[in-house]
Amino acid sequence: MTGPYVIGADIGSQGTNAALYAAEGTLVASAYEAYDLSFPRPGWAEQDPTLWTRALVNAVGSLVKEVPEGPSAIKGLSFGSQLDGMVVCDAHGAPLRPALIWMDRRAEAQAAALAERMAPSEFYRNVGANLDSSHAVFKALWVRDEEPDVFAQAAHLMSPGSFVLKEVSGVLAVDWSNASSLALLDPRTRTWSEPVLEATGIDRSMLPELAPATVAAGTVTAAFAEATGLSPDTVVAVGCGDEMAATLGAGVFAPGEVCDVVGTAEPVCAASDAPREDPTMLVECHPHADPDAWLLENPGFVSGGNLRWWRDQFAPLELSAEAEGGGDAYDLLSKEAAGVPPGAEGLVFLPCMQGAMAPEWNGAARGVFYGLTLAHNRSHLTRAVLEGSAFALRDILDAMRNAGLEVRRLTIVGGGAKGPLWRQIKADVTGLPVRVPTSVETTATGAAILAAVGSNVHSTVADAVRAFVAYEPEEHQPDPARHVAYDEAYRRYRDVYYALKPVFERG
Repeated sequence: MTGPYVIGADIGSQGTNAALYAAEGTLVASAYEAYDLSFPRPGWAEQDPTLWTRALVNAVGSLVKEVPEGPSAIKGLSFGSQLDGMVVCDAHGAPLRPALIWMDRRAEAQAAALAERMAPSEFYRNVGANLDSSHAVFKALWVRDEEPDVFAQAAHLMSPGSFVLKEVSGVLAVDWSNASSLALLDPRTRTWSEPVLEATGIDRSMLPELAPATVAAGTVTAAFAEATGLSPDTVVAVGCGDEMAATLGAGVFAPGEVCDVVGTAEPVCAASDAPREDPTMLVECHPHADPDAWLLENPGFVSGGNLRWWRDQFAPLELSAEAEGGGDAYDLLSKEAAGVPPGAEGLVFLPCMQGAMAPEWNGAARGVFYGLTLAHNRSHLTRAVLEGSAFALRDILDAMRNAGLEVRRLTIVGGGAKGPLWRQIKADVTGLPVRVPTSVETTATGAAILAAVGSNVHSTVADAVRAFVAYEPEEHQPDPARHVAYDEAYRRYRDVYYALKPVFERG
């Protein structure tokens, strides 16, 4: 194997994973650096931004040593960075306080105050995103309102991706996908939204320059080159948000292709050739990492987290068997559930253990098993947990269709992609074929694709995807009879949710 090489980095909330790829798409080596989160108060989640830089230096430095031709053979570097975070920085780009990351929910009051000045539907129409405190603009407003001394020193409002880009290249910029997570970008024009800037009072001069994710921002700084061993000529592509990188790394960029990212939560992203609006606002519209595409996206209901809770609380024998080398506990549970017919004989699970993101956004919703009888056993409940996530996925796909997109295939990535029963259930519930990449951890791959395009190792996103992404040979095809059976089970799932909605809202 010979160069040239590129590096893609997944800048996550628990750690950074950097991966070294040869130009033909072969993974040469990877390195992971973990770091800490802070939860100062309930609903708050913070992180020291310098941890991201330190982890990236260590991970990239270890990868440089894996290149027999030397550092000059590494041509490009880029990132897929956690979305919906806010880094408030001074005029030199230094953080003035810890970053408020994606899971921070302290800005509910700021979101509510904006909703009094601008209807949520108007906000969605302007920026393609829901008026929800998870988005980064509200975190900036919280700092302005609650820490005025800090905000008075602020010169720049950055996403995590912008902060890392500036640390590595010295360039202050933001790609369209990271800008969209600020909820300040008009996805149709891919420019800052004047109505929302005016409504929020955010000064445009505090925002980074906008750029496509594939563009070369420049080369690494002398300090970063010295710290990592990279050549000073290494090109840095602007990079994108982690969901967009994961989707691109799954090969999903053609219209109608859908990436189902099954981790603790389950973001669902569909590629579109144009910006679209969902009348129900269940799915948001954001620019994709590919400059010629957009994503219709639901940020993710709890999915794999439900299954892990079920395993940890109700499968002690399977966990013991796994510890003793007797097989994976999830596989043992799935084998048991495979014998239960579609629809779990009337048993329904609502996957709302931390609130709902489908069939609507509802933070008050809670997980429910409905329809239990003495004829049901644990295998029925396991199957119902798997089916509940598939029903929520169908909600999201229907919203994408309502936005005018013809969805045609699912590509499943993340830890939940490893279960063949779950994949088949999703095919049968949605009526769509399901495929799985040979590598299901795709965020670093997507970032490497951007690095390859930005450094001219590949000329287009499509060329890079062909080189970097491969799929398992067997696709799961929907079974027509099971799909019909699931139509009735899906109707029951929705009936149960809406019947319980008044109960959820009473608290």
